[in-house]
Amino acid sequence: MTEITSPGPEADGRAGGHGRHGFDAPRLLFWAALMLGVASVGVVVAAGESVGRAGALLLISMAAAGMVFIVWLLRGNGKSVGLFPGKGVAEAAALQGARGEHALLDALEEPALITDRAGAPLVANAAYKALAEATGALGESERPPLMDRVFGHDPVLNPAMFRLSRAASGRQPRRETLPPTRIGARADLVRFEAQVTPASNGRVLWRLREVVEEATGTDVDARALFIEDSPIGFFAAKPDGAIVYMNRALRAALGVEDGEILKVRDILKEDAGRVLRRDRKSDEAQRAPVTLKTRDGREVRASAMSIWPAGDADGATRTFIFFDATATQEVRAPAAAGAVDSFFANAPFGAALLDGSDPALSAVLDSNAALMDIAQGRAAPGVAFKDLFDASEGPLVLAQRLRQASREPVELQLATTPPTSAHVYLAPADDGRGLAYVINVTEQRELEQRLSQAEKMREIGMLAGGVAHDFNNLLMAMMQNCDYLLSRHPVGDPDYMDLCEINHHALRAKELSERLRAYARQQTFKREVIEVSGFVAHMHDLVRRLLGETIQFEVKHGRDLPFIKADKSQLERVLVNLATNARDAMFDGGKRGKLTITTSMSTAEEARALGHNPLNDGNYVLLEVSDTGHGIKPEDQARIFRPFFSTKEAGLGTGLGLATSYGIIKQSEGFIFFDSVVGRGTTFRIYLPVYEPTAEELEDMARRERDSARRAPMDLSGRGRILLVEDEDKLRSSIARNLVKCGYEIDEAEDGEDGLAKLEANPGGYDLVISDVTMPFMTGPEMLKAATNEMIGGAKILFLSGYAPESFGKVLDDYEVSYMAKPVGVQQLAQRVKELIAA
Repeated sequence: MTEITSPGPEADGRAGGHGRHGFDAPRLLFWAALMLGVASVGVVVAAGESVGRAGALLLISMAAAGMVFIVWLLRGNGKSVGLFPGKGVAEAAALQGARGEHALLDALEEPALITDRAGAPLVANAAYKALAEATGALGESERPPLMDRVFGHDPVLNPAMFRLSRAASGRQPRRETLPPTRIGARADLVRFEAQVTPASNGRVLWRLREVVEEATGTDVDARALFIEDSPIGFFAAKPDGAIVYMNRALRAALGVEDGEILKVRDILKEDAGRVLRRDRKSDEAQRAPVTLKTRDGREVRASAMSIWPAGDADGATRTFIFFDATATQEVRAPAAAGAVDSFFANAPFGAALLDGSDPALSAVLDSNAALMDIAQGRAAPGVAFKDLFDASEGPLVLAQRLRQASREPVELQLATTPPTSAHVYLAPADDGRGLAYVINVTEQRELEQRLSQAEKMREIGMLAGGVAHDFNNLLMAMMQNCDYLLSRHPVGDPDYMDLCEINHHALRAKELSERLRAYARQQTFKREVIEVSGFVAHMHDLVRRLLGETIQFEVKHGRDLPFIKADKSQLERVLVNLATNARDAMFDGGKRGKLTITTSMSTAEEARALGHNPLNDGNYVLLEVSDTGHGIKPEDQARIFRPFFSTKEAGLGTGLGLATSYGIIKQSEGFIFFDSVVGRGTTFRIYLPVYEPTAEELEDMARRERDSARRAPMDLSGRGRILLVEDEDKLRSSIARNLVKCGYEIDEAEDGEDGLAKLEANPGGYDLVISDVTMPFMTGPEMLKAATNEMIGGAKILFLSGYAPESFGKVLDDYEVSYMAKPVGVQQLAQRVKELIAA
C-alpha cells in the first residue's frame, strides 16, 4: 500500500471557482462594511447621547454590512475561509494547504479518496475526480463526493458500499469486488475492486482498482456450444425485456433469424413479467408455464424457468425453455462469454464436454455442478464417460446405447446408489469433441410407476365392487333360504347340523365380501357422532378376548377429547384388524408381548413432525395402536396396504386386513400411518378430523346409547304393510316369504319405476318401504326423490344394498332413512323391520 501524505495540485479548487489566491468585490465590500460598522459603534460609545446623526449613521452602516454579508453567503464564499464551515471543510482546507503532503496521492493512477474520522470527504486525486465527473456525482462543491455518491446511479452496488462504509467507520480494513456497472458513456460494463484502509490521525484511505477480465478463449468457445447445441431453449433478456441472446433451439422453434432484435413480449403470449419478474426475497428460480408465439402464427406450449446468477449485476434474466427441440439448423454465432458461463454453471440438467465424438471411448473434459450431483461426484475430468453408467447388461450393449444417443435420446441407468434413471443426449462439436446432456428422470419414472400402480389398484377396486354387488345378492338369497329351512328343521332334526354349516360358510363369505368393498372404498357409511374414549372403552373386552392370555393389554385415554364423525361399525373393524395383526406379530413361542391403545389430540403440524405426509391442516383425534412384535421389514413396508399382500404363513391370513383398514380410514376422511422397527415393534397412527356436533346430533347420540342399553326383542313377529322393491326375483321372493311368515303384508315391485307406481296407486298406504339401492331404469334413491310426501305418508324407508355408489352416502345424510348392508339374515332383517314400524 502506498503511503499517503498530501493531495496533488488539482485538489486546490475547481476551475472557475473562488480560490485561495484573491478576494472578489463582494468580499471586499463585506470587510469594508464590517469595519465601518465597528467604527460607528465606537463613535456612539464615546460620544454618548450628544451624537444624534451618529446613531442613524450607525444603523445605516450596520444594515449595509448585513446586506453585503447575505450576498456573500448566497455566493457561497463563506465556506472558503472557514466561516460557518461544513462537515470536514476546515480539515480539508488545512489538508489542502499543505501541498507537498498529498503529492503521492495525486500521483496514483487509480482513483483514491481520503475521509476524516467522521466519514466526511477531505481530498481526492485527479483520477477519482474524473470518475466522479463521469458518473455525474462531482457537482459544484469543492470537496470531492463520497464513494457511495459516485456509484449512486447503480443501486446494485449499494450493499457493497454499505459494507465498506461500516468497515471505515469501525477503522477496519476491507476489500470488495464490486458487481459490474456502467460508467458514463462507456458501452461496456466495468468492474472495480474497492478497498478501505485506516490511516493516521483517524483518516481513511479509499481506493478503486479496475478489474480486467480476460477472455478464456477455447474454454468459452467450447462452453458456447453447450448453449447453441442444447436441446433446451435458452434466452437472456435485460430488465426492459430486450433479448440479448437466444440459442439455436429456441430460434428454430420460433422461426426467427439470428441477430433479430426482439423483446420478450414478441415471443410470449403471456405477460413478459411472468419470466422477467424476480423474487429478491428468496432469489430462487422462477418457474411458469408459457405459450410461445412462432413467426408463422402458431402457438407452442412450453415451460419456462428463469434464473438470476449470483454476482451478476446487469439485471439480465437467464430463461430456459423446456420443449421437444427438433431444430438442427447450423450455428450462426457464438454466445457471449458471460451468458455461456452462467448457462453452464446454473443449468438444471447435467452437461459434459468430452474429448472425442465417440461417447463409448471418450473421457470427460469438463462437467457442470448438476452432472456432478446426478452422478454423485463421479463425473470428474479424466473419468471415462461410459463409467458413469450401469453396465450390467454388458459393456458392448452400453457402448451401443451410448452411440445411439447421438441420433435420439436414450434412457440409461447411472451407476449410482440407488440407480438413477437419466435421458442422455449427445451432440458433436466443431472441433471433434463431443457434448453430452444428462437429464435426471428418476422422479418422473417413479411418478409413472405410482400412477400405473394407482390405476391398477383403481381397476381392482372397481372389479371388487362389482363382484361384491352380485356376490352379496347371491349370498343374501342363500342366507334367507337357509334361515327359512332352519325354521322348519329345528334342533334335533337330522338336517339341522348341515343347515348350520351352510349358514356358517355363508357368514364367512359375507365377511370376505365386506372386506373387498372396504378396500374398494365402496362401502356405504352411516356416519354418526362418536366420542373416541368411550368407543375404545366399549371395544376393550372384545380386543382383550382377541389377544389371549399371553399378551398384555393397556389403554391410555386422552383427556377432554373432541368428537369425530364416522361409521362406528367400520371403525370397530379397523381396530379389530389392527389388534389381530399385532397379536400375530407378537406370537412367538409363547413369549409375552404388549399391545397399547392410546387416544389423544393432535394437529397436522405435529403429524408432519413425525414424518407423516400428506396431511390436511387442522385438528385431529389421534388413535395409536402399538405392539412389541417383530416389526415390519423395510422391504415390506411399501406394500403392507396392498390387497392380498401378507407376511404370514400360507393359510393364516387373507392379506385384506390392512387394505380394508386403509380403505375405511380414507373413506372416513382420515389418515393412517405407521412406524416400525424390526425387533422392537410397530405403531399405527390413525388421524380422524375433529367434528363439532350440533345439539340435535348430541341428542341423537344420547338416544342411541339409551336404546343400546335395552334388551333386543326376541319376538320377531309383527303387523304392517310393506312395499318391497328388489330387481332380483329370487331374492325378492325369499325376503317376501320370510317377512310374510313373521306376520307382515307384502307388496312386491321389480324395480324403482314399479315401486313408484305402487306408491302413487296407494298414497300413504304403507308402513315401511324396503328397497334395493342399485337397480336398472330407476334406483332406490331416485324413487325416493320422485315420490311426494303424500305418496310416502308415514312410512319409514329402509335401503338394502350389497354395493352403493359414493353419492348414496349423501342420501343417508340428507334424508331420514335407514340402511342395512347385504347380505343380511332373516333374524336381523325381521328385528330391524319391527323396530322401524314400532318407531
